[in-house]
Amino acid sequence: MFFTASPVTYRNGIIKLLPSKAKGRGAVLLDKIHQVLKGWIKGQLLGFLFITILTGAGLWILQMPLILTLALVAGLLNFVPNFGPIIAMVPAFLLGLSQGSNTAIIIVGMYTAIQVVQSAVTQPLIQKKMVSMPAALIVFGQVAMGLLGGFWGILLATPIMAIIMAVVNNLYVEEQSENK
Repeated sequence: MFFTASPVTYRNGIIKLLPSKAKGRGAVLLDKIHQVLKGWIKGQLLGFLFITILTGAGLWILQMPLILTLALVAGLLNFVPNFGPIIAMVPAFLLGLSQGSNTAIIIVGMYTAIQVVQSAVTQPLIQKKMVSMPAALIVFGQVAMGLLGGFWGILLATPIMAIIMAVVNNLYVEEQSENK
């Protein structure tokens, strides 16, 4: 995140550590990594908007109180894979119970449906577009990183996979193409 927010400082510092022959190639690689991380953050923000808007619309249709607050909580907690959406659903469910058990059940169904669409359809497509990485690779990365790093592994899987892809493309794939 710091690298993406203030890339020049970190980029220049890392380039100073490289041998003279590698400085040019290192600068190109760091620029690519910066673009990848920027794309990932944009994708996360689009996912936030998707969840916030759909949740707000659903709660508005159900005439629930605190629509904006509940929608923002759902959008923000969407940054936390797996558990975030469940945690976001709890206050909405409890408020739904005050409206009646049918409303609470509808809220659980609505939150679940929104998350299924988000995690299975829109987020992989958004990340594929923003990070230029196949959706299957993103899912593979999340599973592998989840096994290795638990919660933090899942949370950081996509940017880590994107960085690995940028490094491999820059240092190996492009090198192989140039040697042909």
